[in-house]
Amino acid sequence: MIETVERERKKDAMDYIIDSFKQYNTNNPKCKRVNDYVNEIEEELKQSKLCYVRLEFETKQKFIAGWSPIYFITEVPLAWDLILDVPYIPSSTIKGIMRDAITEISNENIANCLLGSASGIGHVIFFDAYPVSAQDGLLTYDIINPHYNDTKKNEYEVQPVPIVFISVNKGVKFVTFIAFDKTANECVKDGNSMELILKSLLYSMKLGWGRRTGRGYGELDLSLDRVSLRCP
Repeated sequence: MIETVERERKKDAMDYIIDSFKQYNTNNPKCKRVNDYVNEIEEELKQSKLCYVRLEFETKQKFIAGWSPIYFITEVPLAWDLILDVPYIPSSTIKGIMRDAITEISNENIANCLLGSASGIGHVIFFDAYPVSAQDGLLTYDIINPHYNDTKKNEYEVQPVPIVFISVNKGVKFVTFIAFDKTANECVKDGNSMELILKSLLYSMKLGWGRRTGRGYGELDLSLDRVSLRCP
């Protein structure tokens, strides 16, 4: 009985969260705050002495990444910015994905040179990625069906209780930035670190970011026509 009540309360909380992001555009106060914040980051980068690229990409499938204290509601780890009150992709997650991709496409030495290692800092800075718009709502439901528990039962007696959880919907556009100093080109043999970073981005996004990529989650589409390098 207690477990049933608890599930119903979580479901009510999930309904509220998903409904609050059903119309995620600039008319939504949270979406407007996120877009304003992203623009502020870019203005600061323009004033810095770093080269940077603005990246826009869209979720082609559902998406889950990171962790946050609202795990007790979402049921699965989903990174959540508690200030802006939206899901996001942490820069640490992006950096880890990019390290693996760069290592696979080139080698570990180049990845360490660009991103840093225990022996020295890197030349590339990653930023959190934030959702700036959504075609059909920012969040959606999905389920996991746990078929077994600790008690052994006859196959025909098993009554699985689906776990409902929240994920980022497909059709959500994210924006992030990658900044680096001009010496980053020294890490790459042909002197074009930007090309290697873009190749690694495309490669990793096709494979999928975040969790449950083996279940079709996490595929992203990078808007290459809007990628441009800006240097002071």
